Amino acid sequence: MASVQQSIPTKQKALQWVRVSTENPFEWTTSAPVIQPSQLGDNQVLIENHAISLNPVDYKMAGRNFANTILPATTGYDVSGRIVAVGKDVKHFAIGDEVFGILNLNSSNGGGALQQYSVGEAEALIKKPTNISHADASTLGVAFLSAIDGLRQVNIDSSTTVFIPGGSGGVGHFAVQIAQARGAKQVITSASKDDGIQILKEQYKLKDVINHAKDNVVERVLELTQGQGADIVYDSTYLESSFAKSTQTVKEGGSWIVLGAFAEKDSKEAKSVAERKAKVVHADLARYWLGPERAQMKTLVQDALAQGAKWIEEGKLKPYINETIKLEDVQDAYEKLKQGKGGFGKVVVKLL
Repeated sequence: MASVQQSIPTKQKALQWVRVSTENPFEWTTSAPVIQPSQLGDNQVLIENHAISLNPVDYKMAGRNFANTILPATTGYDVSGRIVAVGKDVKHFAIGDEVFGILNLNSSNGGGALQQYSVGEAEALIKKPTNISHADASTLGVAFLSAIDGLRQVNIDSSTTVFIPGGSGGVGHFAVQIAQARGAKQVITSASKDDGIQILKEQYKLKDVINHAKDNVVERVLELTQGQGADIVYDSTYLESSFAKSTQTVKEGGSWIVLGAFAEKDSKEAKSVAERKAKVVHADLARYWLGPERAQMKTLVQDALAQGAKWIEEGKLKPYINETIKLEDVQDAYEKLKQGKGGFGKVVVKLL
C-alpha cells in the first residue's frame, strides 16, 4: 500500500471525455473522483497537477478512441506537478518530488491530465529540475517527444540539411530547435502568418523561413539546397496538401519523417518518397504505449525527457507558450486549435 503525507480530496475539478464524438465529446465537472493512495498500481504515482499543455491529439482521439479508453475518462497527456503518493514498487520517486512527463489515458485508473490530481506511470515521468518552470516542463510531452522521436531515427551532423514544414506548430517549433541543437548545417522551415515567421527568425535564429502562403515551397527548398533537396524532411503538419509538397523536397537517399499513421505502404506519400529513392520514417508515440516497443518506453521516454530538460537548462531549447489559461477555459482552447487559431507553439493550463 502507498504511503501519503497529506490529505487528498476524494472529488476534483476535471474536463472529462464522456462520448466518442467529434462534436462536444467533453464535459466539465467539479466532482470527478480522485484516485486514492490505496488504489494506486504498484508502479504508479499520484500527482498534484501544476501545469498541463494541450495537444491536438487530446481532442482528435475523442472522435476515434484508438486506444479503446473506457469512458468517462479525463483527457490530456502532458503534465508537470508534485507527487503526493507512490505505489509500493516505485523506487526512484518520493512524496514531494516534482515531476513531469506523459500520462497513460488507457490506464484502468483513468490517468488524464486535465484535472487537479492525476495518476502517472513511473516509467513515463522524470524529476523536474528546480530551475525549469512547471509550465515549460509541461510542454515536453507529446509534441516534444514526437519531434525527438522522429529526429532520433536519423543521422544529423554538421553536413545535414533539414526542412521542417510548419515550424510554428507545437511539434514543428520543437523539431527546428532539436535539429539546431544536434548541429545541423542548415535548418529550413515554413509558416504562413507574419507573427510566426517573425518568431522563427528572431527568437529561434532561423534564417531560411519560407512563407508557404505566398511562396512556392518546393522551388524555395530546392533553391536553398542548390537543387539537391533536404537530407531530412520532417512534416508534422497532418495536412495532405503539405505532404504533396514536402515529399518533393527530400533529397535522393534522404529521409521523410511523418507523424502517426500517415504515409503507410502504398499511400501516395510513400510512393512519392520512394520515387525520390528516399525512405519514410514514422514518429509515433502510440507504439510505446500500445505496440511491441512498450518494453523500451522507460528508456526512450525518460531519456528524451531528460535531454529536453538539459537543453532548456543550456539555453538550446525554448518552449514557446503563446497562452496560459485556466482549466475552465480548455474547451474554448480546443475549439481554437480545431480551427487553426491556436497560435504559435503551445497552450498551457496553469493550475497552481
